[in-house]
Amino acid sequence: VSLKAEELWEVAGISITNSMVYGTLVAIFMGIVLTRIAKKSSVKPAKKNYVVAVLESVVSLVVGVLEGAFGSRKKAYKYAPIMATFFIFILFTNIMGLVPLVGPAFEVTTKEGQIPLFRPFTADLNGTLVMAVIAIITVQILSIRAQGLKGHLQHYFSDKPFNPINFFIGILEVFGEFTRILSLALRLFLNTAVGEILIAVFTSLVLTGGQTPIAVIPILLFEVLVAGIQAYVFTVLTATYLALAISHADHDEEHEEVNALRVEELVPSS
Repeated sequence: VSLKAEELWEVAGISITNSMVYGTLVAIFMGIVLTRIAKKSSVKPAKKNYVVAVLESVVSLVVGVLEGAFGSRKKAYKYAPIMATFFIFILFTNIMGLVPLVGPAFEVTTKEGQIPLFRPFTADLNGTLVMAVIAIITVQILSIRAQGLKGHLQHYFSDKPFNPINFFIGILEVFGEFTRILSLALRLFLNTAVGEILIAVFTSLVLTGGQTPIAVIPILLFEVLVAGIQAYVFTVLTATYLALAISHADHDEEHEEVNALRVEELVPSS
């Protein structure tokens, strides 16, 4: 099992790898499926649709996770579309990476020889790095939208940025964002890559008469579990980073609500 995504073509000097092709196809497939399911979803469905029920269960799970991170169901619903996209995409790409067409089962001939046409997107470090970068940039954008640029910078440098200690701590906090990118990317990549290696090892076990693909069934079931866990962990960490970033905005809202209540108590109702 190669830890590097193989190049299929080169377009305008840009290398198109098998993981890029797979990730694009999964994103398109996911978009089509979720759009069709969304059209069939309703508060009171006319008939029982198990696919819709599964998706609604997944969304409810994500909302519950976000509620625990933000401490507010209102904020959980507000950020659920973005976080659910991360969760469902990772779940889709990991589970679909277990189908026979992905990996060495279906190869094409290139200038480098025989290589797999499809490679799991999360088994490519470049792919997981891109996802981690998008996640952290999304956190920054949502934080700025929630509390403004000044409030966002106070998350790193407090309200007294020119204090040498606060400035030094702020630099460490900014540096911490890059370590978060590496943490998200490496965790997702290594779990998927190790799963690929385990599947390759167990399918290559040789008995009398050839290979024993039945030996890989327990590993496939385990990888389905790992796919869900990795999607869950990635979503929880991203939501936690966002909750920490907008914590100042939450405190400001609480102070405003307290001040409003005090004003109402002091001003007699007409």
